[in-house]
Amino acid sequence: MNLAKLLAPRDPQLQQLAKDLYAEREDLRQAFPDPAGAEYLGWLGSHGVLAYETIAAHYPALPPEGLRATACGGLGLEGHLMTGVADFRTVGELFEVFSGRSIESLRSVLDFGCGCGRLLRWFHTALPECQLLGADVREATAKWCGDHLPGTFLYNGTEPPLDLPDESADLTVALSVFSHLSREQSLPWMKELVRVTKKDGLILVSTHGAFALAVTMRSLEHQRGLKIPGDEVPELLRNLCRDGFLHRVSPAETLGRADGVSDDYGETFLTERFAREQWGTVAEVLGCVPVALNLFQDVFALRPKRGG
Repeated sequence: MNLAKLLAPRDPQLQQLAKDLYAEREDLRQAFPDPAGAEYLGWLGSHGVLAYETIAAHYPALPPEGLRATACGGLGLEGHLMTGVADFRTVGELFEVFSGRSIESLRSVLDFGCGCGRLLRWFHTALPECQLLGADVREATAKWCGDHLPGTFLYNGTEPPLDLPDESADLTVALSVFSHLSREQSLPWMKELVRVTKKDGLILVSTHGAFALAVTMRSLEHQRGLKIPGDEVPELLRNLCRDGFLHRVSPAETLGRADGVSDDYGETFLTERFAREQWGTVAEVLGCVPVALNLFQDVFALRPKRGG
């Protein structure tokens, strides 16, 4: 995937702003030897947006802290933007690997669990002609996306269906969604993603796996983030390897202001064996790429089955 080509400014005014800024700042020239490279262009759409109002005017609006706290991992604006472009790169590369098509061929993309547009803002930047579809369990974030991004944004319940026609999207993405669903929710939602994805389309789903638990066993930061005490992790890892699926309900008091989630919201870990046995009944599991998302979550690529 040519990320630099995708992120290159199309607006002549933004092109000139990017050139002028690069010429003015020696630190940028030292950090980014190529002014047309993906690293500088990624900086422009993230750090540049935060530092310069003239640049920010050419990119989508930034969500307020209150929405980021409940729907986008509580990230600050810098993290919101930088993880968004990193995840866009991962999604684009895996789409090309498993579909055999260029990401530029996409005509529609559905982000299931879109939050406040952390990923879709980059799809809009890179592929302005691509139809954006988003769905989120939090009504406020779906509304915010609808007000600030082009496309169709839906509020969905904790159970299917989505208010979308069959075969709506060329690519359906669910990042950090199935990593919270219970066993009872997992297969019904996968069936729904199959329904709304075109028959020759692709589904990319990120999940926690054994690696995530192994890291959590050693990392206080991850124990806090996943709300799992360290002394519980060894047994959880043994159970995951035995059963292929593990769902630990998060204590209600740790969820803070997280609205819209079900009573059994928690952290879910699953193996490729589970995915092939369960999701494989409705979708062809094309592959699993361990720790492909932020070097922590596994990513599964699936192709819809029809009549299965």
